[in-house]
Amino acid sequence: MDTTGNGDDGMELEARGATDDRQAAWPFQVSAVIATYNVARYLPAFLRSLAEQAVGIEKVQLVFVDDGSTDGGLQILQDWAVGREHHVRVLAQENRWVAEARNAGLEHATGEWVTFTDPDDVLDPQYFVEVFKFIALYGDSARPEPVNLLAAHQMRLLESGEIRDNHPQRRKFGKGSRIVNLHADPIIQLSVNSSFMRNSLIREHGLRFDDRVRPNFEDGHFIARYMLLTRSERTGLMASAKYLYRTRGDGSSLLEKSFRMREKYTAVLEHGYLDVLRLATAEYETVPRWVENTVLYDLFWYFKEQLAVQSLSAAAPVDVLPRFHELVREIRALVADEAVRSFDLMHVEFAVRQALLQGYSGEPIRQDYVRLSDVDEGRQQVKVSYWFSGELPDESFEVDGETVEPVHETVRDYTFYGRTLIRERHLWFERGLRTKVRLDGVLMQVTRGEVMAGPEGLTNRQINPAIMGIRKQVRDRFAPDDVDALRHGVRRLRQSWRKTRRNFSKTNLSDEVLEFSLKTSRVRNRYQHAWVFMDRDTDANDNAEHLYRWVRDNRPDINAWFVLREDSADWARLQADGFRLVAHGSWQWKLLMLHADHLASSHADAYVTQPLNQRRYGRSRFRYTFLQHGVIHNDLSRWLSWKKIDVFVTTTPAEHQAIAGHGPYSFSSHEVALTGLPRHDALLRRRRAVRPADRDLLLVMPTWRQNLLGERVEGSNKRLPIKDFGASEYAREYRALLGSRELQDLAAQHGKTLAFMPHPNMRVYLEEFDLPAHVRILDFARDNVQDVLARTAAFVTDYSSLAFDAAYIDVPLVYFQFDRESFFDGTHVGRQGYFDFTRNGFGPVERDGDAVVRALQAHASRGFENTAPYDERVRDTFVFRDGKNCERVVAAMEALTSGH
Repeated sequence: MDTTGNGDDGMELEARGATDDRQAAWPFQVSAVIATYNVARYLPAFLRSLAEQAVGIEKVQLVFVDDGSTDGGLQILQDWAVGREHHVRVLAQENRWVAEARNAGLEHATGEWVTFTDPDDVLDPQYFVEVFKFIALYGDSARPEPVNLLAAHQMRLLESGEIRDNHPQRRKFGKGSRIVNLHADPIIQLSVNSSFMRNSLIREHGLRFDDRVRPNFEDGHFIARYMLLTRSERTGLMASAKYLYRTRGDGSSLLEKSFRMREKYTAVLEHGYLDVLRLATAEYETVPRWVENTVLYDLFWYFKEQLAVQSLSAAAPVDVLPRFHELVREIRALVADEAVRSFDLMHVEFAVRQALLQGYSGEPIRQDYVRLSDVDEGRQQVKVSYWFSGELPDESFEVDGETVEPVHETVRDYTFYGRTLIRERHLWFERGLRTKVRLDGVLMQVTRGEVMAGPEGLTNRQINPAIMGIRKQVRDRFAPDDVDALRHGVRRLRQSWRKTRRNFSKTNLSDEVLEFSLKTSRVRNRYQHAWVFMDRDTDANDNAEHLYRWVRDNRPDINAWFVLREDSADWARLQADGFRLVAHGSWQWKLLMLHADHLASSHADAYVTQPLNQRRYGRSRFRYTFLQHGVIHNDLSRWLSWKKIDVFVTTTPAEHQAIAGHGPYSFSSHEVALTGLPRHDALLRRRRAVRPADRDLLLVMPTWRQNLLGERVEGSNKRLPIKDFGASEYAREYRALLGSRELQDLAAQHGKTLAFMPHPNMRVYLEEFDLPAHVRILDFARDNVQDVLARTAAFVTDYSSLAFDAAYIDVPLVYFQFDRESFFDGTHVGRQGYFDFTRNGFGPVERDGDAVVRALQAHASRGFENTAPYDERVRDTFVFRDGKNCERVVAAMEALTSGH
C-alpha cells in the first residue's frame, strides 16, 4: 500500500547506470529505505534529525515502510510527509518482519546509492553532507577498482542523550576517512543502517533481504552477499559521517530479546553464517578473511554472552541447543583455525577462543605447555594451570626430583549452552627449585602466560609492527628532520614547560605529600600491618562488622580498622560503639589501604577489591578475604571466578564443594575455607536470647527483580521509579499474599504480627502498594535484620540467601516462587546452581499465595517448629553452630602469612 500516491513503480533502472547519464537514470543520489515498526516514541527525534540535515534533506529520497505498527507511528509519518512528496514516500504493509519491509522499500528506491536507516536512531546534522562529499571523491563507478560499499561512523546514543564513541567496531575509523582493501585489512561491516550500496548492483544480482535470517544478522548476511556477488574488495570508511545508534536499556530492543528466540540458535547459523560461507567457497578458492571475520564477530558473541554475569543467553530454549552445536561444528569446518586464532576485531577471552578453536574438533584438547599462574609467597606455594577437554590427562608431578601430589587442585568447566567445550585445570604445589609436570607421559614446557599459535603466513599484521619497531630504534629527539634550529628550540621549550606543569600538577603534588606521609613514624605506627574490615562503603551491619567486633574484643594484638563513609547512617552508631573508623575515600583511608596487610569484606565489587587506582598506586599489597553477603546457593561463577580472592569464606559442605570442587568456579581449597559466616555467631546468640513465646513475627521478605530496576541516576546507585510497578506480577503477587484474609486470621489466631520487610529498591513504591493496616512495615535501614530474624516465628521468602540465616536458627520457612522460570533467565547475577529449592530447601516451595498461606498454617499447627525432612536438612547443612565462626575466619586469614 502506497499512502502518498507518487512514484513510478514500473521504472526500469537496471540498464541505465552510465556516468554520463547518471542523473537521468537515478533521480536521487541517495535513497534511504526506512522500515518502521512500533517506534512512535522515537520518531520525533529521528524526523527532527532528518529535517536538520545541513545538506538539505530534500536531496535524499526517503522511503518509509511501516510494517504493521500498532502504536500510531504510521500516522506520524503520513503527517510528516505532507509537503515533502517530491522526495518522501510512506508505504504500509501488514506485519511481515523487517526483511520484507526493506525489500518492499527497495522496489521504490530510485537513488544511485541505497542505505537502510533505522527510525529509532538519530543522524548527526552533518551526516549527509559528509556522505555526499565522500561519494563525490570516491563514488565514481567507472574507476578501475570502484568502491561499492561505504560505511558511516556508528556512535552510541544513550537513553540519557549522551553520545559515546565506544562501538566495538569503532577502531576501523581511528585513521580517519579512507579506502580499505579488504584483502590487506579484513575489516567487517555488519549494519546496513550505516552502510551505502550501489542500487544498480543490488538490482543486477537480484539481492534481497532473506526473511529466514532472523532475529539478527540479516544485515551482515545482506552485506556479505552483496560484496561476494559483486566481487568487491574495497570499502569506503566515512569517519566524519556520524550515525548515532540508539541503545535501549528497557529490554524492548530486538537485540535484547533475541537470546530467548529459537531462530537465533538455528536460522541465523544455517541461513545466515553457513549461507555466506558456502557462497564464499563457491566464489573464491578460499574463504576471504573478511568473510571469516564477519561470521566470527557475530558467532563469538554467542560464547561471550555465556560468560557474562548477566545475560539472556541463560534463557536459550534447551531443545534447540543440540542443533546449535551441530551448526557451529559445520561453520568451524569452513572457517580456518588461523582465522580464529588471529581474530582481533574485539576482545575475545582466551577460554572462548579456545572453545571455538578446538571444542568442535571431536578430539580431546591437549596442549604442550602448562603455565605458571600464581605464586603464594606467604605459604611458599606455586600454582600451575593448563587447558584440556574430556577426561583428565594422566598426570604425574615432581618437585626437586621427588614424586608429589598437588597440595590443592580443581577443575573449572567452561560450559556453553549446555555443553562443556573446554576445561581448565589448576594445581598448587609446595615451592621447590624445579617442578616438572607430565601429562599423558609427556614433559610439559612451563610458560608465564597463555600461548597462542602464530599466524599461518606472513601478513601486514606482522610486518607493520616490525617497521614501527625499526623506526623507534632511533630516538625521535636525535632523528634528523626538516625543522630549523629556531623552531626546534621553541618546540623543546614548550615540551619542557608542559613537563614542568605536569610535575607541579595538583595530582603530582598530592602524591608527593602522600609519599612523604607514608614514611612518617606517626603514620607507620598507626597503620602498620593493619587489618581492614568493610561491608559496603555506604552501610555496615554485615559479616565485616561482626568479624571486626570479635577481633576487637578477642584479639587486641591485631591492628584492626573499620571503613565506612562518614555520611552513612551507621557511622554514628559504630562511632558510639568505639569502632576505630576511617572514612572511605579520605586521605587517612589512602594511608590505611597502602599499609594494610588484610582487607576483609562481605562484598566483592571492584571498588572493594581494587580500592586504589592501580595505574597510580600500583597493585594493592593486602590479602583479600571475601566474607560473603550470604550463603552462595546460586551459580555466581561468572562474577566471582575472575576475582583475586585469597580467602573465600563458605558456610556449608555443599557450598564449599560447589566452589572449591570441580565445576564452574576457578577456586580450590587453597582459597576456599569452610568456616561459617561471622554474623551467624551473633545471630545464634540473639535467637537463644528470645523466648519462644516472644517470637511474634510472621515475616515476609522477598528479594528484588532485575526487570523492575528503573533508569540509573547518573553518578549514583539510585534508580528512578518505573512506570506501572503496581501492575507487575511481583507487585500483584505480594499484594495478594499480604492482603490475604486467611493470613490475617492466622496471625491473629496465634498472636503473631504479619511483618513485611521489602527490599530497599521497593521503598519508593510502598505508597502505591496499598498494604492493609495490620501489616507492619520493617526497614533495612532502621530495623536490625538479626533482631528481626531472632523474633521470627515463620519466614516467607523467594530466592534470598537469608533463608539460610533463618534455617540456621531453626525458623520454619516457605519459599514463594511464582516466577521461577523468569528469575533464572540470566537477567540476575546468579543462575541456577548446586542448590535445588525442592530437593535441598528448608521448607516447601509454593507457586501461588494460597499455597503459601496453607504452608504457614501447617507450620503453625506444629507450634512453629521444624519437622522432617526440613529439620534433618538443617542439621546436615550447618556443620558449625558452635559460635566460633569468627575465630575460624581469623585463623584462615592468619594462615595466609604464617606459612601454614
